[in-house]
Amino acid sequence: MRTRTSTDREILMLAVPALGALAAEPLYVLVDTAIVGHLGTRQLASLAIAATVLSTLFAVFNFLTYGTTAQVARLHGAGRDDDAAAMGSQALWLGAGVGLALVALVEAAAPVTVALMGGRGAVADGAVLYLRIAAVGAPLFMLASAGQGFLRGMSDLRTPLVILLVAHVANAVLELLFVYGFDWGLAGSAWAPRSWPCRRAPGSSARSGRGCAG
Repeated sequence: MRTRTSTDREILMLAVPALGALAAEPLYVLVDTAIVGHLGTRQLASLAIAATVLSTLFAVFNFLTYGTTAQVARLHGAGRDDDAAAMGSQALWLGAGVGLALVALVEAAAPVTVALMGGRGAVADGAVLYLRIAAVGAPLFMLASAGQGFLRGMSDLRTPLVILLVAHVANAVLELLFVYGFDWGLAGSAWAPRSWPCRRAPGSSARSGRGCAG
């Protein structure tokens, strides 16, 4: 029989990494904004429009993380880990499909979307450029969302946190290199984060035994 102390300890071990992951996300946005802000107000305005569109678009598909977590947790709790792994694999395939659809959607609708957000002239051009580059990472982002949902469902919140922190550090280094070292400007900022979502997915795919593509 579990004591209250042991139960509290288990809850704490789940809550602390989850809180850390939530805190890490705003830090990524802060670093991105700080680096682009030094390029100029026009680039910062372009980033603001593109980031708003992307964050809204990706937030719509949060169900991929939370839905996967619920289904996997139910199977894991019932001792059906093979079925939980299969569910994780299905989530990865779904994430890949949704991500590819988003690539096509954003590439086609970027100019119209930026115009609806009030972008004009050079600011609009920068926002469209950022959106189209960032859209390349949509499948990886969706894979990462499904993978994170799987790991959470398996009661492993530490692995996503560690990978997330490492990825954010790598992103900061790459962004500085691309923006200032290679002098890519706003495009360099857009390219830098494209590698970090996949860093969250391999942990889940390895646990499910299906590989990164499911």
